[in-house]
Amino acid sequence: MKAWSVIKTILSGFIWGLGQLFNKQYLKSLFFFTFFAIFVSIELLTSNYFFQETYDNQIAMDKITGESMGEWYSKRFFSTYDNEALNKGNDHPEFEAFLTEIGVTKGNNGNYYGGPTGVLNPTASLFTEDKFIEFFAQDILEASYLRYTNLATQAETLAENFDLESAVNLVTKENLFWDDVNNVFYFERNTTDINGSPKKEYVETGWLHRLDNPSVIQSNVGLKTFNKTGSIYTYNGNHYVGVTANSINQFLRLSSSNFELLSSGPGVTFTSQSQIIGPIYELNGSIFEYYEPALLYNGIRQQYKQTAFSRYFRLALVQGHLNNPVKPADLKRLMIRVYFEMHPDLKEAYLTQFDNFFYDRAGMFIKGYWEVMTLGQTKEFAINDHLSLVDVMVGRVGEANESTMRGKISYDGTVNVRGHVSTLLLIDGLIAVILSLFFFIFGIWSMIDTWRVSEQKRLEHQVLNTKQYFKSVWDNGFEYIILSPAMFVLGFISIMPILFGFIIAFTSIKGTGSMDNLFDWVGFENFIAIFNPNTSIGSGFSIAFWRVLGWTLVWAVMSTLTVFFGGFFQALILNSESVVFRKLWRTILILPWAIPALLSQMVFSVIFNENGLVNQIFQTMGFYELFKDWGILGQTFQEATGWAKVFWLGNSNIQWFTNEHNPNFVRATLIIVNIWLGFPYFMALMTGIMTAIDKSLYEAADIDGATGWQKLVNITMPLVLYSTAPILIMTFSGNFNNFGVIYFITGGKPGDLTDPNRGYAGDTDILISWMYRLTTDPNIALYNMASVFSVLIFLLVGSITAWNLSRTRAFAED
Repeated sequence: MKAWSVIKTILSGFIWGLGQLFNKQYLKSLFFFTFFAIFVSIELLTSNYFFQETYDNQIAMDKITGESMGEWYSKRFFSTYDNEALNKGNDHPEFEAFLTEIGVTKGNNGNYYGGPTGVLNPTASLFTEDKFIEFFAQDILEASYLRYTNLATQAETLAENFDLESAVNLVTKENLFWDDVNNVFYFERNTTDINGSPKKEYVETGWLHRLDNPSVIQSNVGLKTFNKTGSIYTYNGNHYVGVTANSINQFLRLSSSNFELLSSGPGVTFTSQSQIIGPIYELNGSIFEYYEPALLYNGIRQQYKQTAFSRYFRLALVQGHLNNPVKPADLKRLMIRVYFEMHPDLKEAYLTQFDNFFYDRAGMFIKGYWEVMTLGQTKEFAINDHLSLVDVMVGRVGEANESTMRGKISYDGTVNVRGHVSTLLLIDGLIAVILSLFFFIFGIWSMIDTWRVSEQKRLEHQVLNTKQYFKSVWDNGFEYIILSPAMFVLGFISIMPILFGFIIAFTSIKGTGSMDNLFDWVGFENFIAIFNPNTSIGSGFSIAFWRVLGWTLVWAVMSTLTVFFGGFFQALILNSESVVFRKLWRTILILPWAIPALLSQMVFSVIFNENGLVNQIFQTMGFYELFKDWGILGQTFQEATGWAKVFWLGNSNIQWFTNEHNPNFVRATLIIVNIWLGFPYFMALMTGIMTAIDKSLYEAADIDGATGWQKLVNITMPLVLYSTAPILIMTFSGNFNNFGVIYFITGGKPGDLTDPNRGYAGDTDILISWMYRLTTDPNIALYNMASVFSVLIFLLVGSITAWNLSRTRAFAED
């Protein structure tokens, strides 16, 4: 049945070689299955498919800088705790109950660390980092509840019991302006005038709180500065905030109804309250501080409250610091994990973001296809809230050295957990995709072979045995088999980079920041931006693109034609029998080709400088006076009129490469300079071609009475063009991307290369030099647009080249 052939073919697509097995071709089946087994093995060996969810969470946590502190908890921490609990009587009932709950038992002498011989209690190893974090987080949370503290009596009110609606928030850190005559205060606000221009206005406010209906003035002239520092002080039972009024340090009483400004002096001593750092509220004449751990207020992060257990932890850190110090990264990692344990929602958000099945568990090929399709999903995760645990896990400022690590270890700074990097994912994904395609060749081969053999058997046709089959494959596909290793290598060192450069044209990648971050697929948005001036980047690029493209085409055509015909006429002259010392002249004229192009380009940029050799020669020969008489030199561009503006060369000197008002003059100069760099090659090439032309053709033309011009047009030119047409077309393609001449002589100038309204393109920029600037200038760095240009260059040049080559006689007769 034909249906059975279809079924076997489909099955062979799922498991390569299965169809051959059904067709009883066992060696052939083993051949295809071997490649299938290698393919599947690579996928499985590069994956984490068989690990449990707890392992996935560990993968996510391991992405935080630092490592687990390992046995530190069951050894160093227990040693410190035993010493405090047994020798000093500072035991912790809740902690001991927790140990009993997780199965840690006491030794014979009543401690957890060692028995009578000082050997580690085996059950102490049950107290792992995860268990430590679990108890530590709960212990800190119980001590760090939300509260309002009366600054006078230190009495605490739970946040849910505090009448916040009736309280007045007192702003203790702020820059104000003070009308000391009328005792009115203002804060500065940025706004715009009726024309949309930015301006500042000054809004009336209270000295410690906002007014309900503030008035506004437009100037701060006559007002004094009044800057509240945020530092709280006490004097005579009242609380004050430090202020700097017109550079004089004073103290403002914390009251929304009584303005009292004092200065320290004889008999007036203010005591600093540095531990008061939270928001301040006034309620019924009393002043309260609001406490919320991790709250960032006045530039200071409120700390979680220390506990007896946190002291054990800091003591253990300090006691082990000399012999086995904890690494700063390990401590910060532990601080982050404790903070996560106290905030399950944040922990879940982190795990969700960094526990990606395809990225963390999938094998090479499935992960690769996911990477190419998505370009990654996880952004960089910045963590700094763990710094609210500094007092708890490192120690307070001024605390006894025995229980603080301040000054001994680095703990500050934001911890950035690196997310997915789209560039790396795209490269990794392309490698996996290309490699999988090589494997899929054997899968498709297996399906085709299964279908053919199945149909041959169904129709009772002759079927080749395995030996005959592989012999026919070798004979018919010898060239492909020999080339396959080269194609395999080429796929990764050539095709993959080309694909990468092509693909990023369809993404949102921008500058160097995107290289270490995420970007997305945007489809043809970048291509549309070139032709749509209404897009965010299209306003400058849409205009610049057509200008640069037009000049690029002119440059490619003119620089090709000038070097081609320049070489042609030189070769024509040197082939004339009337020219003496032809070998000497050929040697001299070929020298520009022998000199490195970079050196020649740099020389031209110097001699055509405004004060360079060419201008000095022109000045000596009197050309300057002639140009001045014509009005194209010796006056500013604004002073020139009529045709003088069109042919304006400069003011005091001829501006060969810097003429902003006449960029076409600069472009023409570049084309002329390029003749020197390019004609020797064509001269040498055409000299050889002309020498090989059959002399009898010219003799026959002489007999027919042909003139020299007729021989040139009807014999020399057609034969030379016939031989050089493919090279002429390839030269056009090369000049389209002739980066060196533009970059080393003008650098794309004249024109403002930093102006986004010009698309960052100069007047002599061609597409390739413009693309180079967009990728190398860190102030611009638009990789996606540069890739768009590379795609357009490929399509344009490739199409023109292919079309012209297909029309040449040299290729038509191939």
